Amino acid sequence: MRKFHFVDSAAHFQKGFRNHVVSVTEVPALINTFDGYGCYATYFLYSDEILSYMSAQEATATIAGYEGKVWAPFLPIDIDHPELSSSLEAARLLRSIFFEHWQIDPKALHIYFSGSKGFHLMLDTRLFGNVLPAKNLPLIFDSMRRHLAQGLPEHLRGTLHVTIGDRVRLLRLANTIHEKPKLHKIILSDYEISRLSVDEICACARTIQPLELIDETGFISRIEIHEIATRQNCISAFGDS
Repeated sequence: MRKFHFVDSAAHFQKGFRNHVVSVTEVPALINTFDGYGCYATYFLYSDEILSYMSAQEATATIAGYEGKVWAPFLPIDIDHPELSSSLEAARLLRSIFFEHWQIDPKALHIYFSGSKGFHLMLDTRLFGNVLPAKNLPLIFDSMRRHLAQGLPEHLRGTLHVTIGDRVRLLRLANTIHEKPKLHKIILSDYEISRLSVDEICACARTIQPLELIDETGFISRIEIHEIATRQNCISAFGDS
């Protein structure tokens, strides 16, 4: 992260909404400035090349169209459905794939209720070894999501968004308020995602929840994570492609 540490930050009440590139360490200040209301950041991180790209724009500086290298500490899996119960079912099934088939360290998977109709599963990329910055990382992430979707029952495949793979995509920040239902995006314990009902999860989201293993942004882990023991664990979930 010493070189790839820039994100595009955004907030509902921020002038221009986005195209405010800062170090990821400055994002908590953004959350405080806007009282945690409608705050976002890109989940891909950039080097200072993004600043050069923006300064070269003839019109308003924007990160739109950027095609340089990116890096990510987490692979985000976005689950969403008009019926929150369907989203919850899909999140639980994916959790089982990661724990039972991949046999990952439980601390490498962070599961959030989005504050509305879905869940964000954040998979620590250190599980896959030394993931280097690359131009094609968004395509790799997209391919992984598509394989995961195929592993779900047919009626749940549409809950997993496979089109969030572009390198400037925003993700709602942890413990910030969703603009419509006015609930917080909160992290869920393994017990909560496994046992709580939809109504109970929504009740928890009326207030922020402590982040013990991750920083305020949800992007910087506070613990060590080890690589998945064998490649076969991934193949068993995705299929050998």
